[in-house]
Order: sequence, then structure tokens, then C-alpha cells
Amino acid sequence: MSAGSGNGADIDAQAAVWAIRSAERPLDSAESRALEAWLEEPRHLGAYVRAQALWLDLDRVASLDSGSRIEAPVVEEKLRRWPRYAMAASVALALMGGGVAYDQLAGRVSTGRGEVREIALDDGSTVVLNGDSAIQVRYENDVRRIVLRRGAAYFKVAHNKARPFIVDANGLAVRAVGTEFAVGLENKDVEVTVEQGVVAVAGVPGAAAPRYLKRNEQFVAAETGPRKAMLDSADVERMTAWRRGLLVFQGQPLGKAAADVNRHSDLRVVIEDPTLARAEFMGVFKIGDARGFAVAAGRAFNADVIQNGQELRLVRQQNSPSH
Repeated sequence: MSAGSGNGADIDAQAAVWAIRSAERPLDSAESRALEAWLEEPRHLGAYVRAQALWLDLDRVASLDSGSRIEAPVVEEKLRRWPRYAMAASVALALMGGGVAYDQLAGRVSTGRGEVREIALDDGSTVVLNGDSAIQVRYENDVRRIVLRRGAAYFKVAHNKARPFIVDANGLAVRAVGTEFAVGLENKDVEVTVEQGVVAVAGVPGAAAPRYLKRNEQFVAAETGPRKAMLDSADVERMTAWRRGLLVFQGQPLGKAAADVNRHSDLRVVIEDPTLARAEFMGVFKIGDARGFAVAAGRAFNADVIQNGQELRLVRQQNSPSH
């Protein structure tokens, strides 16, 4: 094969095939020779190392296309130490417009702003992914593991006691067998809300034993300390209304409500006044309706809505009463 043969997409695709094949099982002698020959091309080596890095879930991958070389045996030796991850997610249903991003090599699924997606997993479980969220699927023979990278996800777990279902989020491991629950990341805080069944939350700082949550209970692992709350069915429905394309606010701080709205819209609501951000707000809005939210909040708190590019800034009118 001549240097530079094949386009970038073809090279990356072949690199992914080699990375997955090598991680699944030891290569036989013929395959090893074929891989070594393929790696002789500098562009191939760079693509192969990037594919390996994705398999390892590295956040930053150095580009080797500029001509830097490493020896193939070094690459092979690193590959032998890699864990085996089975990627099982497939996009089943688009609840809202836009295309879901699914990286088959790394098992990643992500959504953009304004997207809510339902994802079918190969064990019969389903995941509904909130806007601007990302997960990574790591299914193995003895465990079903999901890593929540950002945002929020709602899980409906297929029953299988022999193969536990675990969601990892910022150091916590949320374990469930046959249940429905939501996990969200807000900065470094992790929020777990159970709608059906029981989950065990392990890895809570300062806690030797897991925390158990049952139906209509919520646990938050926050930097200020953990807290647990009893909810009713209406609370849980409100908190997970984004699954149905709605945002429901019943006394939440306006700043927190704006952050939820901004997760689903490129048109962003900005509130710089701390007293206004703390004001309690009520309303029901369609996901993506940032303008409707801003106008309603402005009317409720006697504030002007000033648009500057993609920002809707809420500014209290002069002589308006404080709340």
C-alpha cells in the first residue's frame, strides 16, 4: 500500500477495526503481520493510536499525523493490558429534532441543546438522555455499566440479578436491578431520584456503607454535604418532565430554572442580579422555549428582557420592589 493511500475516513475506520479486534482477543501470526504492515504508513499509525485512546476513554489524544513515530511493539504491549468493553447502545427513538451523536468505538452517546433521546440497550433496558448530556456504555458479561459524563439521564432497567446495572457519576456508583431512576450531574453534585424499585448508592464521601433509596426518594451528593429527601409522585413527575418535552417549575430559584432552560436552547437566559436569581418561580414551558420563559419571568418579577445576540438578559426595572 502506497504512502497516503486511502482517505482519512477510510483510514480511521480501518484503525477502529484493528483496535477493537486486537482488544477482543490476541492476534494470530498472520493478523499480527498484517497489522505491522498496515502500521508502516505514518497516517495509519496516528489513526491507530487515536483509536486505541478512544477505546481507553482518554479525554485528550495526541495527534501523530505530523510524522512522529513510535514502535509498533510498544503499541502492541500497551494494547495487551487494556480492559475489554462491549459497546451495546443503539439509538432507538428521537423524541425531539436533531441527530444523536453515537461513537461506536468508545460507546459514547451524547445529545445537543434542545435534544431529548431514548436509547435502547441490548439487554432490554432503556435510557432517556436529557439535553446537552452524555453517557458511555460499558457492558461486560458480569456487569452492565453506564458512565454519566454530563447532564442527566433516566434509566428503566431490565431485571437481571446476575448482571447488575451500575451508573457511575463523579465517583458515585448507583446500582439497581429492575427499577426506574434518574441520575443528574450539576457541576460536581450528583442527584439520584428513584421512581420505581430500589437503588444502592456507593462511594458517598464519609460513608462506609451504601445509601439505599426506594420509590419517591432522592439523594444528592453535594460539595456542601450529602442530603436525602422524601418526595411524592407529583415531585418526581415534575423533576423528570423533561422526558416528555416539558420543564415544570414549582417554586425553584429563578437562577436554577434558567440553567435548566439553557440546557435546551442556544438562546440563553442570563440573570446577573443575585436577588432575582434567588426568587422562587412557577411555570410550565416547552423544552427550547427560552424566550417564553424569559418573558414570563420578566412579567412575574417586574424585569426587562434585553436581547444581546444569543443572550436574553433579565434586568430589574428601576424602582421595582425586591423579592
